[in-house]
Amino acid sequence: MARLLITGASGLLGANLLLAAHGEHAVTAVSHRHRLQLAGATCLQADLTEPQLWPDLLRAARPDAVIHCAALTDVDVCEANPERAERLNAEVPAGLAQACARVGTRLVHISTDAVFDGEQGAYAEDDAARPINVYGATKLRAEQAVLAALPTAIVLRTNLFGWNAQPKQSLTEWFLHKLRRAEPSIGFTDVHVTPLAADDLAAWILRLLASNVSGVLHVAGRESMSKYDIGCRVAEAFGLDARLIRPGSVDDAPLRARRPHRLNLNVGRAEQAMGAELPRLGPSLERWRRQEHDGTLDRLRSLIA
Repeated sequence: MARLLITGASGLLGANLLLAAHGEHAVTAVSHRHRLQLAGATCLQADLTEPQLWPDLLRAARPDAVIHCAALTDVDVCEANPERAERLNAEVPAGLAQACARVGTRLVHISTDAVFDGEQGAYAEDDAARPINVYGATKLRAEQAVLAALPTAIVLRTNLFGWNAQPKQSLTEWFLHKLRRAEPSIGFTDVHVTPLAADDLAAWILRLLASNVSGVLHVAGRESMSKYDIGCRVAEAFGLDARLIRPGSVDDAPLRARRPHRLNLNVGRAEQAMGAELPRLGPSLERWRRQEHDGTLDRLRSLIA
């Protein structure tokens, strides 16, 4: 049993990771606005931008590893608030990595496919990162700062879907909400990603912590598809009307920040390192559908006090 510290533990990945690690590891879960509750876990609320937080927190929790999930992920909010995005997405992980380096704690930092410009697609870890919006730029600076301070850190680029503990929606939740209300929605045919379920990524993170892997790693789904295709697959999985999802272009959407078009990731290095294949969307969506009724969604939502 390892001692793990999870930041952003009320978010999409953080909450799924908290459930995955609970019972197998001693977990300290850190959130900001949302108070967490889980028997057997230490749940804390903290402002990650406080300069003395990391030394004090690492001294108190004595984690074997930190998984840093916290970030400002709303792309348009980042574009409108670049200083806030820089502080939360770049400066906070830099300070965390420096603190981990001083005490010899392992670190997994969660990054994003948005560090790429979307021109090429099928990106490998060594391909040039050229973000085209504030969100991607701050996440890239975080990667660089983390690895400069702690070369043994694991930096994971990914693209997620799944059930949220908070009352907000991932892409698949948004499509499902619209479909169930018989409301039309737009699915972008010109934005391609490699989606991975949050609980699948949580399981991979725990496996990676038991390995000697370090550096940048792409941990995403095995299939590349458009956001329109994802919406249609959600409709199929839940037996709903895919005709409600209308094809459209991201370039026509009223968005503040530019969006890259081809963000699909090459996951070959991760699969080779772990000797296992990353999941395809179909089985993950089927499990996601079952989780609404098998108690998983209830357990996630019960984490928010």
